[in-house]
Amino acid sequence: MEAVSVDRLQDLAHQLVEASPAAETEVIVGASCDRFARFASSGPTQSADRVLPRVQIRVRVDRGNGLSEAQAVCDSLDPAGAQAALDRALAFAAHGSVSKDLVPLGGPADVPACVADEGILDSGFDLMSGWIERALSKCEESDLLPAGLAQTTHDSRALVNSAGRSVDGSVSRVAFALTASDPAGGGAGFGDVIGQNAQDLNVERVLERAVSKGLKNREPIGIEPGRYTVVLEPNAVSSLLLFAAYQGLGAQDVAEEASFLCGRRGDQAFAECVSLFDDAGNDVYPGYSFDWEGTPKQRVELVREGVLGGPVTDRLWAAKQGVVNTGHAHPQPNTYGPKPGNLVLSAGDQSMEELVGGVERGLLVTQLHYTNMIDPRDLLLTGMTRNGTFLIENGEVTQPVKNLRFTESLVNAMASVTGVGKDQEVAGALFDGEIVCPALRIENFRFTSSTDF
Repeated sequence: MEAVSVDRLQDLAHQLVEASPAAETEVIVGASCDRFARFASSGPTQSADRVLPRVQIRVRVDRGNGLSEAQAVCDSLDPAGAQAALDRALAFAAHGSVSKDLVPLGGPADVPACVADEGILDSGFDLMSGWIERALSKCEESDLLPAGLAQTTHDSRALVNSAGRSVDGSVSRVAFALTASDPAGGGAGFGDVIGQNAQDLNVERVLERAVSKGLKNREPIGIEPGRYTVVLEPNAVSSLLLFAAYQGLGAQDVAEEASFLCGRRGDQAFAECVSLFDDAGNDVYPGYSFDWEGTPKQRVELVREGVLGGPVTDRLWAAKQGVVNTGHAHPQPNTYGPKPGNLVLSAGDQSMEELVGGVERGLLVTQLHYTNMIDPRDLLLTGMTRNGTFLIENGEVTQPVKNLRFTESLVNAMASVTGVGKDQEVAGALFDGEIVCPALRIENFRFTSSTDF
């Protein structure tokens, strides 16, 4: 499988813009070339080698008393299918209502280059099968049941509009995850790694993490819920902070008073050791250098040494509020506004051993899952621990504990951080998204109920 070139995407986008009679037209053409293999104790259980193309067309038709906007999409790079999508968008706009809220499309823009690892797809399933073979062997040696996912992705995108904007780029992603479970029904261990090229992926560390946690977690004990000092590993930190990206750090969230920034901007609301920014050009895991309107993405200081800053914007919300467009648009039109997409939590100066060593009695948490939001104003979240929760006593990890449900405000949690790890990782959650973050030590984290597993 070969990656779809940005030149091909650009050509199709330009053809559609030139063919459109609308007053304003925007075309985004993308293609994701994706390979993955799922596996369990029996070996690979599912695999795919697929190209996922998408054409998104937004038009604005002059109705005499204003512009009417509509969008259409198609999942094909076939010019005839894309033309049919353009025709649908024009038809919808011709019968839609006039909007007084539209901001003119952006003109020519210079964006920093973003180029994927073009060899990401070359190794194919041979590379992934080697990872899987080592995972199966390692788990068999330790009498653990493996389950996991190996994946390589090349994603490319081009945006062209009738105002003269033409930008393109590509990104790559490679990931490997392993869950090692006790066959007798005890606990499990988890490890994963995410990067942009296969050569830098430390698969052995994933295997060691998952298997060692699985071995330690065979017979977890039950403990009472309550407030504990916790050391959250990066995957658990990601599950919390990604909700700030979904709800709270965008200009529309603030305008609708559905953000934890409301009434707190400029305040020291988080611990002084917490700094959070959004930067598509970060050194650890860079992303697209432009947003879904083709605007160059800016680095935005969201939290600086615990002080809350402003939200990210797009063209509409920057115009509404008379502020700078930070380049954080999502596909338009939408109902949710701008969102950060490349969050980075600054590293601290403590090793994992030092984070744990500062805990008299608490918990080491590998993952959080089924995380959901209760209240957006404080980002009150609830969820459960998963795949390795361990008791910490007198600065030492002692024994595994059964999973606990938490209900905690992100604002309270980030205000109670007393330690920040020095090692950043690309960490995902059990839902969409990933951030760059270290481990955190948090005081008085609230667990509301216990489980039997």
